[in-house]
Amino acid sequence: MTRVDALALDKIFSPVAGWAEHRLGIGQWRLAFECLNGHVAFYLGGLALTVGGKGAEDGIFAHLLTSLGWLLIMDFVRRHAQRQAASSIGGQSARLGEWHFRLILLLSLPLSFAAVKGLANFCYSVSLILLVCHLYFKACDTPPPRGRRQLAYSRS
Repeated sequence: MTRVDALALDKIFSPVAGWAEHRLGIGQWRLAFECLNGHVAFYLGGLALTVGGKGAEDGIFAHLLTSLGWLLIMDFVRRHAQRQAASSIGGQSARLGEWHFRLILLLSLPLSFAAVKGLANFCYSVSLILLVCHLYFKACDTPPPRGRRQLAYSRS
């Protein structure tokens, strides 16, 4: 993990997950799944606004095809997150195995908001925020895995 990723985990997402757990009674995995649901909802809203703004002569097939591919990827992400939530080491694998995805998406957030020119682009940017939140809430408040124990040298 990098400093940016560890800083976001320790200073932003872990306190928010702790607050949601203690004040609202929502666990980190439930919070992660609700962020994923919100991501899909805002993505579909952005798609509807994009396709709704097209004319009769504008092609919408490319938008629909790319959105189908993205929704299939998100279905895979949902099934993978459900397996992680059911596993005893799922949080640790989310923390260490997905840090590069979290970092890339986190650093792309300013670019996404800089490109907002309409309501559809704003929906896509909000869906990106919710995807980043999903990845970070899965990984927060879990200790890193312990290293392998090494045998002490014998004193003979």
